[in-house]
Amino acid sequence: AVVSTQSTGDTEEFEHGSEIPLPGVTKGDFSRRRVAPQINVHSVQFCPTGQSWCAATTEGLLIFSLDNTLTFDPIDLDTDVTPQNMRAAINAESYLKGLAIALRLNTTEMVVEVLEQVPQDQIHYVVGSLPLHHVTSLLKFLVELLTTSRHLHFYILWVSTILTTHGPALKKNSSQIMSTLNGIISALTAQTRTLGSLCDSNQYFMDVILTLGRTQSSKSETSAEMEVF
Repeated sequence: AVVSTQSTGDTEEFEHGSEIPLPGVTKGDFSRRRVAPQINVHSVQFCPTGQSWCAATTEGLLIFSLDNTLTFDPIDLDTDVTPQNMRAAINAESYLKGLAIALRLNTTEMVVEVLEQVPQDQIHYVVGSLPLHHVTSLLKFLVELLTTSRHLHFYILWVSTILTTHGPALKKNSSQIMSTLNGIISALTAQTRTLGSLCDSNQYFMDVILTLGRTQSSKSETSAEMEVF
């Protein structure tokens, strides 16, 4: 049936659903009825971590998450935010611009590509010029990189510079980024344990090698002396 979708301007009429008058009736429609909008769900998928899930519906893609620090900033999205422009900025040594584009693209691969091309003496400048909402986004990526990357000292330098430069501002919003800060502490603690046991193992291994070397040297000297006599 053909129905009128023209709004009457009364917000109370749409408080509990959409009011649909009969077609052709402009005044005194006693057959008006209210119906709730129908939403069809085509697919539901859950995150393996159990922190979020999404539903593909007739209203679009709906994402629900337990992450209270998750933000979406569509104002920063435009046609210039592309991997090609990100790499062009890096080649022009505009590391701040390249990092900002990578954070807007919101992929680990792009962020890593930019971070690992920033010279060490430029880290302080790049971090100091980043807006605070980009700083919090970067910290989330650094939590993952501290756990998975082999460039541990490099990424610890990034974390240290961020906390030193933006410490007061982050402290004001500590309740919102507490999960990220806890992730950094957990990652550094795990790396400390791993490297500590590895260093201890290497130290004992080196002691064994040096002891064997001294023993072999003593045997060689004894054999030489016996040949002389």
